Amino acid sequence: MFPEHTGASEAVVICTRNRPVDLARTLKSVAEQCRAHDRPVVVVDGSDRDDAERTAGVVQSWGDEELPFSYHRHSGCPAGTRQRNVGVDLLPETVRIVHFIDDDVTVHPGYFEALSAVLRTEPNVGGVGGIVLEPSEGTPSTRRKRLQSLFLLRSAEDGRVLPSGCTTSAQQPIQNDTSGLRDTEWLNGCSSYRRSVLEQHRFDEVLTGYSMLEDLDLSYRIHHQMRLVVQPEARLTHRRSSCRRLDPERYNRALTVHRRWFIEKHFDSVSSRLAYWWGLAGRFLAITASSDPRRIAACRGFLQGLRVVLTRDHPLLSDRSTSSTADQD
Repeated sequence: MFPEHTGASEAVVICTRNRPVDLARTLKSVAEQCRAHDRPVVVVDGSDRDDAERTAGVVQSWGDEELPFSYHRHSGCPAGTRQRNVGVDLLPETVRIVHFIDDDVTVHPGYFEALSAVLRTEPNVGGVGGIVLEPSEGTPSTRRKRLQSLFLLRSAEDGRVLPSGCTTSAQQPIQNDTSGLRDTEWLNGCSSYRRSVLEQHRFDEVLTGYSMLEDLDLSYRIHHQMRLVVQPEARLTHRRSSCRRLDPERYNRALTVHRRWFIEKHFDSVSSRLAYWWGLAGRFLAITASSDPRRIAACRGFLQGLRVVLTRDHPLLSDRSTSSTADQD
């Protein structure tokens, strides 16, 4: 455990569940960062019993000589939102910058220092993210891009939150980009914030289980108060662990429901509600026209989510959603 008197001004929070092997690779890349010993790491573990023992062993194997760490076994219902909030609460009082990273990423050299420098020198910035390198899925055709734009699923501008609840990312690499900081309306889960901002804006614990869109919800709220930016000099690779990831059916069901929740929380207009339904039509067309062998399962999940939205038979869509603790997928 890192000492109470650590005096650290920044720290790393990693939430994990049943991924000890992935976490080991992530911690290795964190330990290899410059000044790693000055940057405490909090691991909040929502694993099942057997994996929790292995995860605790992975964290403790680094020891205080490699990384100052705090391992916390989350005893409640596993949820990304709750675990992230717990991670912040466990940090020493001296910590002013909080770096969130997933348990299946590799941070590149200089990652944390580049993000910290932005928050230390730009007083109007509340949150900053880096470039996230993902496994390639190919470049969509011009026709597909046009159809996505027509159905409000994408925009020519990066870093936008669209009226349909869909987003465009500013955290992808752009070849030969020399533009410096990029402004954005939202940040993904691997981003860094001022501690003072997180004291005002908590992750919404109405989202439990997989907690889909928790990063969008938090960052979009902060965006209305302070500037959000992307620092292209900070990079990490998202390895996309296959462990504990939603299958296409559950993913599309959850996305349909959670996006509706997001729209109702952040957009109070008839036009945005209509944009949500228009976007759903576009998603359905994209799924059915896909050549992906998993499209039948994806379509089934989409239709299940549509039924849930229409009947509002889900804690997120009930009038009590702000206090619900039901497990969601």
